[in-house]
Amino acid sequence: MPRRTIERQRTEVPAPFTNILGFRELFGKQNVPDLDLLRVHLANQGRLDMVAIREILDRTTIILSKESNLLLINGKVTVVGALHGHFYDLLTILKKTQTVPDTKLLFLGSYVHNGNFGVETVIFLLTMKLLNPNQVFLLRGSQDCRTVAELQFKQECLTKYCKLAFYWIMDAFDSLPLAAVVNGNVFCVHGGISSRLKSMQDIEKINRFREPPKKGLFTDLLWSDLNYEETEDGNQMQKRFSFNQDRRISVYFSLRALFEFLYSNNFRLLVRSNQLLSEGAYFHGTTDDGTIRYPFVSLCSASNVMNYRNKGGYLFVTPTTVGLRQIAWVPQPYILPNGMNAFDWSLSFLMKKEHKHIQTLKSQGYPLSLLKIDRKKLAAYIAQREKERTQILRIEKMSASENRIRN
Repeated sequence: MPRRTIERQRTEVPAPFTNILGFRELFGKQNVPDLDLLRVHLANQGRLDMVAIREILDRTTIILSKESNLLLINGKVTVVGALHGHFYDLLTILKKTQTVPDTKLLFLGSYVHNGNFGVETVIFLLTMKLLNPNQVFLLRGSQDCRTVAELQFKQECLTKYCKLAFYWIMDAFDSLPLAAVVNGNVFCVHGGISSRLKSMQDIEKINRFREPPKKGLFTDLLWSDLNYEETEDGNQMQKRFSFNQDRRISVYFSLRALFEFLYSNNFRLLVRSNQLLSEGAYFHGTTDDGTIRYPFVSLCSASNVMNYRNKGGYLFVTPTTVGLRQIAWVPQPYILPNGMNAFDWSLSFLMKKEHKHIQTLKSQGYPLSLLKIDRKKLAAYIAQREKERTQILRIEKMSASENRIRN
């Protein structure tokens, strides 16, 4: 029997933490951040003071800057795809991976954008890296740059903190490594390969401490895609690389280019994360009987991205096996666009109704002088609110277009 509509679905909603977690409380007498305290505080939508944020970013950036462009990781490794600011998905994945001892964590980038908790995701991951530099590894993704983060993540930083927080995080992103090799034979990257990538030494030659350029190997590692339209017996099989028409940046790489890259570098699998997926992971070229024809896997660890109702997926890699793990949609606090409160969000509707009501009274000859309302200010306020709403909807449309999925 469906529940009666007059009954509340939830009788109460937990209030967010209102206290600011300061540097001394977070770092304690040992001058080391308390990860459990941070997790609880951020999970309850608590904020940190700017001193604590700056300390986490500065210390972790020093560690990241000492790492190579290409990471070499051995052992049992959990590979996590794009998180897109889904902090509660991150907590779910971490809870599941804790059951496997001595497991290293490799994140493939795109920590912000599309989700409402990008700041929390970044701060928590960087704190994990600070506390466990040899167990936690972070790569750079296509969303982890200024040109993309300006669209949405910057506003999140302004709403929760200030402009400085955005600039500090962007500077930290400049230090993130670009790719990783797991157990000597699994190549992990956010995007894909490039015509300029012949050997692993080419990755090491990149100056990564900057904003990604418009083209080149640096950009291709973050943005390139497999060409889905080609067939093994078609002419496109011979064309290794072509311009990426969908993204208007970087390249498509063909199956032939993929096979040649893997063979020349003695890799058995390429894992990447620059795609939204209904099941959280996609083993390209899988046949009806489960056989995998192409050694190529895409991951997306964020669930229900842009209300797509997708699952989140991540890989568990050992020296001999590769296994897929999935998470269902994880409930998270509802946030209005740009972090607006319910009063500001709904006030424009009420004012429009009031404006319409006044116009109706005016048409009926009602003496508006009795209504002590400044009509010019009212009209200007409504116009400003509608302008803000239009900007929000345009940003959401751009984000949805960027993350569309090929059928």
